[in-house]
Amino acid sequence: MRRLLVGIGLLVLLFLTGASAASAHVIASTGYSTVHQDGSRVTYLLSLEYDVLGRAVDLGAPTTDDGQRAQALDTAKDRIAEYLHDRVVVAVDGAACEQSLETTSVGQRASKAYADLGLVFECPGSSGAFSLQYSVFAMSEAVADDHTNLVEYSFDSGSGRTVFDRSHHDFTVGDNTLATSSLQFGKMGVEHILTGLDHVLFVVALILGAVNLRSLVQVISMFTVAHSVTLISTLLGGLSVPPVIVEPLIALSIAFVAVENLLGSTRHRLPVVFGFGLLHGLGFAGSLRITDQVSPELLVSLLSFNVGIEAGQALLLLAVFPLVLLIRRTRLSVPVVRSATGVVAAFGLFWFVERFLFT
Repeated sequence: MRRLLVGIGLLVLLFLTGASAASAHVIASTGYSTVHQDGSRVTYLLSLEYDVLGRAVDLGAPTTDDGQRAQALDTAKDRIAEYLHDRVVVAVDGAACEQSLETTSVGQRASKAYADLGLVFECPGSSGAFSLQYSVFAMSEAVADDHTNLVEYSFDSGSGRTVFDRSHHDFTVGDNTLATSSLQFGKMGVEHILTGLDHVLFVVALILGAVNLRSLVQVISMFTVAHSVTLISTLLGGLSVPPVIVEPLIALSIAFVAVENLLGSTRHRLPVVFGFGLLHGLGFAGSLRITDQVSPELLVSLLSFNVGIEAGQALLLLAVFPLVLLIRRTRLSVPVVRSATGVVAAFGLFWFVERFLFT
C-alpha cells in the first residue's frame, strides 16, 4: 500500500509541475467599469484592454501609436456597439435600458493601452431595482481565457464595488454589502494565485528547495511580506513598473530558484526570495487597481484580495509539501525531485525568453 501511495505521489508531483508549466501562458485580461445613475439615465464608462478588444471586434493590425488606436476605435464604433449590446446590460425592475455607445478613446493603465468606452443607458424609470449583467469576452475563449471586470457603481439605492468574472455575470444594486464585496475580492485573490501558474510554479520551486517545515515557513513568510509590500505600494498609487519589465523577471525568478535548488546553493535563499517576492507583488497588483483614490472601501478590497492570495498559497502548500515529504522518504527521492525541479527551471527559462522577446 505504501509503495502504491508513493507511486501515485510521484506521478502527481510530475503532473503538477509539467501541467502547470505547459499551461502557464494564459490570456488573462482585466477590465474596469464606472457606473453612475442620474435619474433615468445611467452612464457606464467601460475600460477594456485594447489588444483584447481588438481580437474580439477586429480593430486592425496591432499598433503602438495611440492616435492610430483612437482612429481604429472610431472607425469600428458601430461594430463595438453591436458587440457590447447583449454583453453589457443595465436593467430596472427587469426591463432592459436602451444602450448607446457615445464615446471612444484610448487610455493607459499599468502601462497597457485601454479602450475607454462611454456607454449611456436610457432607462424606463429612475426608481426600482437596478441590475447589471456583464459577459464581455466570456463567450470566446480565443479572445481571453480569463477576464475579470472590477466595477465601481453609484446609484440612488446604493454605491460600492463588485467584481464580474467567469462565475459572476450579474448583480443587483442594493444586494451587495461590504461583507459580500470582501468575499468577492477574497475569492478573486485565491483564484488569482491558483490560476496564475507562474506564481504557482515559483511557490512549487520554493517547496522543492525546502529541507524541512521550518525552512519552508521561513521562505514562504519572506515571500508573503515582500509581495504584500509591493502589492500595497502599487495599489495605493506609490509604485508603478511596466508589465513588460515585471513579467519576464517573474519568469526568471522561477528559473533562478529552481537552478539554485539543483546546484544546492540555497544559503542566501531568504534575501533572494524577498527580492523576487517584490516582483510577484507587482504581478498580483496588475489585476486589482481600480482607482488612484484611497478610500476605506479600497483598503477593505485590498485587504480581502491579499487575504485571498495567502489562502490560495496555503492551499497550495497543503497540497504539495506533504507529497514532497512523502517522496523524500523513498529511494526515488533524488531523481524525482530533481526531475520536477528541472521541469520548473526549463519552463521558467522558456517563459523568460518568450516574454522578453515577444511581448
